[in-house]
Amino acid sequence: MDGLVDAVGMVMNGRPAELVSIGESGLWGAELTSGYTVAQWFETARVERRRLLLSIATKTEFPQEVDEATKNRFFLSEFSLLDGVESQRGTEARGLGAAFVLGGTAVSLPSEEQWRAMRIPLHHIWYDQSGSEQENCVTVLNLSERHQAEGVSDSLLEASQTGLKSSPISLAERKAECFPHLSFGRDVCSQIAKLPPALLPRVVAKLAELDDASRAWRRNAQMNRPVLPNCRRESEPTMQQFGDRRVFRDTKGEKRTYELHKNVGLEYRIHLRIVHEARGLEIGYIGEHLPTRKSN
Repeated sequence: MDGLVDAVGMVMNGRPAELVSIGESGLWGAELTSGYTVAQWFETARVERRRLLLSIATKTEFPQEVDEATKNRFFLSEFSLLDGVESQRGTEARGLGAAFVLGGTAVSLPSEEQWRAMRIPLHHIWYDQSGSEQENCVTVLNLSERHQAEGVSDSLLEASQTGLKSSPISLAERKAECFPHLSFGRDVCSQIAKLPPALLPRVVAKLAELDDASRAWRRNAQMNRPVLPNCRRESEPTMQQFGDRRVFRDTKGEKRTYELHKNVGLEYRIHLRIVHEARGLEIGYIGEHLPTRKSN
């Protein structure tokens, strides 16, 4: 769970509680108040939960690193529940709204059924720069049960990859964020800088396929190897003659052979290797088609 979100909005019955950051101890070790963690909250009797809520529900504090523009956007907005129990519809939900404005994930205390959903729709009203009132419907990712963690993580990852596809020029800077189940050798950034800009969307799509394959392998303990669609191993004659052309630096700077490859069109390839000890895939090369015995 570490690094899942930068900040989360704690809410109960639509009322705001303070924003907390997920640190090294993870979500369940995050403190709601001094010395009182999320894990302890789930173990506390319902009456005691509500009593504690009253002591923290009156404030909405942002992490210090949040810029003033984001804070102003929040304070010039109104958020209320769109669906759920009929008696709760229209209830103010500032904690969920804060999570939306921050682009993060809300963590709701599951006191009622409506707070157990992984996605919660909100009615959003705000004022633009001219002072005119605007409104729309938005959806906030919400985490209230441990089993939802993978689904929330997958949704955040999908959103990151979608954003990268629309702006692939930032691939080198965002590759670790958008493809967290892959590792990248030290030569990859310089290789990406040499790629034609028009090729980048296709590279992003291929890396997304590899990231999916690595994620599936990590989550399934019964799999001995990852399933890598449309990936091939170089032929023995090619490796004998041009094997040295497939040697690149790994994440630690050590030279490794990246014999597996995935085509990006006819003229470009991604070379990778399977890292069994980490149950992951490592990308060593993204660039022009390397020479083979057949092509020479």
